[in-house]
Amino acid sequence: QLAGYVHRAVRAEVALAAAAGATLRLQRGKRIVEVKPGGRDKGTAVVAFMSETPFHGRRPVFVGDDLTDEFGFAAVESLGGWAVKVGGGATRAHYRLPDVDAVRVWLAAAVSAGEPG
Repeated sequence: QLAGYVHRAVRAEVALAAAAGATLRLQRGKRIVEVKPGGRDKGTAVVAFMSETPFHGRRPVFVGDDLTDEFGFAAVESLGGWAVKVGGGATRAHYRLPDVDAVRVWLAAAVSAGEPG
């Protein structure tokens, strides 16, 4: 019941911001609603990060468990990186881990080996 109230309140605030000229959009996830600028998503963020000096020329890794992560998965894979979906559900990620504990094990092994794959 509270979740429904919060969701309606967020939608109302986004509508007010849009009426004031802001270009915002809502993206629903499993148990979240992201409010973000229009034309921006986790994929555009990955591309922007990867163009910065500390990241340029490196292989990106994106681990996520929600619908809101799918744009990030697509961007990372287009850049030759690893997209890893955690848990079930349809995804564009080429790799999958069953749960957060498996992510911890995989990351520890990647650090020990010197690379994620």
